[in-house]
Parts: sequence; C-alpha cells; structure tokens
Amino acid sequence: MLAGPRIPELAQRDRFVRRAVKDQSVFTLADEERACVPSQQRPGRTVQLFWSSAKEARRWAEALTGESKLQDLTLQVFAAEILPGLISGKGLIGTDWVSDPIEAEVEPADLLLRLRAETMPTFLQELRESGQVFLVASPSGSGPLVAPLSRRGLDYTGVHIYAQRSEAEWAMKKAGAKKVMADPLADFISSTLPWALSKGHVILAEPIRAAGPVELKPGDLAERLSKAAA
Repeated sequence: MLAGPRIPELAQRDRFVRRAVKDQSVFTLADEERACVPSQQRPGRTVQLFWSSAKEARRWAEALTGESKLQDLTLQVFAAEILPGLISGKGLIGTDWVSDPIEAEVEPADLLLRLRAETMPTFLQELRESGQVFLVASPSGSGPLVAPLSRRGLDYTGVHIYAQRSEAEWAMKKAGAKKVMADPLADFISSTLPWALSKGHVILAEPIRAAGPVELKPGDLAERLSKAAA
C-alpha cells in the first residue's frame, strides 16, 4: 500500500493552491511533453509539472529544456480544461515541482476540489458585496431551474447560484433556458434557501466557471453567508 503524502508535500500542494487562486494563473513549460516526468510513487503513471510562480517555472524551464518559454494558463482554463483531461488520462500533478527526491504528486481530482474550496470565500464575498444572487429561471419562470443530480446511485436535485449576471447568462444559454432571476440577498436567505431546504434541494455554487460546482446544504450556505457578513 502506498504511503500517504508527507507534511512537506501537503504544504507544497497547499501553497500552490493558495497562490494559483490569488494570482488566477498557473504556469507550465511551453513544450508539454517535456513538462511530464515519470511518477516516483506510482509506477506506470506520469506527472505533469505546473508552478504557481512564473519565476520558479521559468527557472525550471531553463533547467529542463534550456529555454525559458512558458505557457501561462488562467485558473479557469487550468481547472475547467487541463485538470479534467488529466483525470480522464489518469495523470498526476506536480505542484511547484523542484526535483526533490520525493515530490508532491497530486491526484487532479483532489486538486480540483481544493481549488474550488479555496475560491469559495471570494464567491461568497461577491454575493455580499453585490447584494444579489443570480439564478437561472425554470421554463415557467415561476422559480429557479432545478437540476437533476446523481451520485453513487443516489438521485437528488440541486439549484445553481451565481455571483455575477454574466455567469448566470452563460449557464442559461448552455441549459437552453430563457431567463435569469436576480434574487436580493436578503430574500435569498429568508425565502429561497428555506424553500430549497423544504424541497430537499442542494445549492450548487460554481466559483470557477465550468470547473464543476461545490455542493452546499441550504442551511450551511446561510451560515457561511452570515459569517462572510460578519
């Protein structure tokens, strides 16, 4: 059985997450094939190298390829396109790789979860500052669109929320819906969340566009919004 990651590896991973979210950027080598090394811990798997600092990435690009050319990826592209591709390809992520004898080798699904969690406070703060929550309306226009969900054989339902109208409009077009609802934050907390709770819906917040939602219980979201206000 493989040993779990050590504290230095976890710290390296968490630093990568914090900086990537703060700067909204991730870097890798311009030559993607050379930005891939064999896994030290999982035979037969490969590790794709990424850095949260352009300076560090450029230093390793020169060491590995003799050139300083980089790919500067937005956080949205990294989370919504690169990580899902690595998940399906069973690749691993080398976060802020420095060629140590034992490097942080992170499952892309785990990294994606951590990036979503790290961006949630900003998402909640946007809701507080705008004083509105945007939702895609149902076909009848009488309430929010309810999405069918399934996980581990369990069927349930959820309601997507957005901090920006543009994000809701993007989701509306993708879903083939025709209307976006703007719910004042006070009404959302006092009416919409209790309604969702009574119907058994979860709340789906997507802090990184197209990178998948964070599922929240209505009561948990109300508590987090209250903490954000404080």
